[in-house]
Formats: sequence, C-alpha cells, structure tokens
Amino acid sequence: MENPFRYGGIVLGPFFADRQDEMIELKKEIRNFSRVFVVSPRRYGKTCLLFNLMESLKIEKTPVAYLDLNAYPDIKSLAGAYALQTCNAIETNRDKLIKILSGLKNFKPQFSVESDGTKISAALIPTIQEKDALTALLESMQYAESLTNRTHKKLVVIIDEFSELPKYNGDTLEKALRSEIQKHQNIAYIFSGSEQSVMLAMLRDRKRAFYKLGRIMELGPIDRKDYKEFILQWLQKGGITVTASDLQRLFELGKDVPYNIQRLCNNMWDLAQRDKMVTSTLIETLPLIIARQDSPHYELFWRSASSLQRKILIALAREPDLKPLSKDFALRYQISPPSSIKASLVSLIKKGIIYQTLEGNYQFTDNFIPYWIDSMVV
Repeated sequence: MENPFRYGGIVLGPFFADRQDEMIELKKEIRNFSRVFVVSPRRYGKTCLLFNLMESLKIEKTPVAYLDLNAYPDIKSLAGAYALQTCNAIETNRDKLIKILSGLKNFKPQFSVESDGTKISAALIPTIQEKDALTALLESMQYAESLTNRTHKKLVVIIDEFSELPKYNGDTLEKALRSEIQKHQNIAYIFSGSEQSVMLAMLRDRKRAFYKLGRIMELGPIDRKDYKEFILQWLQKGGITVTASDLQRLFELGKDVPYNIQRLCNNMWDLAQRDKMVTSTLIETLPLIIARQDSPHYELFWRSASSLQRKILIALAREPDLKPLSKDFALRYQISPPSSIKASLVSLIKKGIIYQTLEGNYQFTDNFIPYWIDSMVV
C-alpha cells in the first residue's frame, strides 16, 4: 500500500484531510454570488482546499475559473489569462469557444490542434501596450459577466495569492477592480492569500478599495478530532496500530499546521512499516528526522546569515515566545542595539526564514528549523 499522507503539492480526494465545514461555507457563499476572502498562513492547505472545491464544483457542472497571481508578471498577462480561463469555464464546445474568444476587442486568439485532431488549445494575446493593460483586464471581466447573462450560467472565479495584487499597480488597480467586481451579478469571487498582514490591510483599511467588499474567512488549523479520524482511518487500512494519546502528541509537534502534520504522518507511515506499530518514541524522533532531511536547504540560508542573524535564530529556536525587540531579549542574549536587531529581523523576513504574526511575534516559516538549529548548535 502506498503512503497515503501526501504533502508539498496539490492533495485531492481521499488524501485531502478534512475541510468539510469550510467547503460547505464556501459553497453557500457561491450560491449567493458573494465575494469571499480566504486568509491563512502558508502551509495551512489553502490551495488544496480551493482545488478540492473546484473538483466538487465541476462535478456539479458549475463553471469555475482559477487564477494564481504568482503566475502573471504583469497586468497584461493577467488580462489574457482572466479572459481565457473564464471563457473556457463557461463554454466547453470547441466551435462556440472559438467564436466567443474572437469577440474580444483587445485580444488576438491563437489556436493549435493536437496531432490526432481531437483536442484544440487556445491562447489569448493582448494587442495593446502595457500602459493600456488595465483596459484589457476590465474588458475581460466585463466580457465574462456578459457571457453569464447570455448563457444563463453562473460562474465562480477563484484568484489565488491575491496578496500579490499590490505588485501590479497599487491603488489604481484596486479601485478599478472593485468598481468592476461590484457590478457583477452572476459571478461569485473567491480571493485567497497567504500574506495575512497584506490581505487584512487591503480589507480592513477604510482607505483601501477592497474595504468591506466581501466576507473574510480566516483559515485556521483543522479540527483535531476530525484530523485524528482521518489519520486513524489510513493507519487502520495499512494495518498499523497507534494510541490516541500518541496521536495527540503528533499535533503538538506539528503545531496544528496541516502541512506539518501531513509530513510527520508521511515519515511515521514509512517508519512503522516494519513493526506495524507507532510508539511514542517513534513519534518523538519525527521532527529531527525531517530536519535532517531538509538539512541541505537549511545550511544554505545559515551560511548566508550574519552573526547577529544567527544569534537571533538560535534565540527564537530556544524561546519562541520571547519578543526580539524587548529589553529582556537583548539582555538575555547579549544582543544590541535594537536598531540592528530590527534590521536583522526585516532581512530574515525577506529571506522567508521567519514571519511576523498578527500579534507581533516572530515565528519560523518552517517549524522544523528549530530542531535543526538545536541539533547543530551546542
């Protein structure tokens, strides 16, 4: 039996851990043509949730278009992708799709046919300059709404990594998008982002265009009871025994982060194959095993870190609740001045090694880094 605990990519179907409540909530919002902003830290399974939602919507014959802002370097490419994805979602008939795409003013459609002649691929090339890219994006959005009216279909548009929006054109783009989106009557929007502070600033600042445009859904840890049942189900299928208290420890080690739990379970499954048993001793070894697996990656950022940055990382690994900018932190670890500590924290955040929580604390983006630091630093 193959290892059922998957991580690091899109996990679908029976391998996707429980998010039933969130799926129900999102579908309810979709039925009302609402706008929902899904906000979560990285590694909480946000994108997996969206892909499983899309699979469910496709089964229900609900047109859905997915866009990841990380994939589009400028508004021009985003405009073409929006038009193509929404038209593709609404119309699956090849001949009708060709006709629909040809109706766009600011785009030139390109078609290619597979060698066997059974499948056609389409692309949209914007015919305008970058300075007019916003016009093309708004046209593609207006066109999608008009298509829903003509076909009497509702459409779901999912925009992932929406926290990347400011990279395009700041306030001008935000205001234009809000103005257009609030006119749409047949399109439900789901916006999601992993940069919590950026997303919440967009949504809670009265001066920003997306203020109160829709509901905020903060994606937290999966309920332990549901997650435990998911894990036990797979272990039982694999003939592996474990106690409930030992599984409780698994959640503590993974800090309830779905990615962490999946990875711990993945290693646990492999290690339990010989004796078909999970013990407390086995579970305690898992974080260090994962830290050693990722050691080459950790060594890269460690070599590039300054002496001060290393001191801060060692301190955070040992005492994660300490506030690095406090006097207590500086005295305990003999680090000063505060301006140098702050500069180091900013640099570590930019490198993606740590992040600042909404409460102002600093945490490792990878929860297994502290185990590697503890094993390396004497």
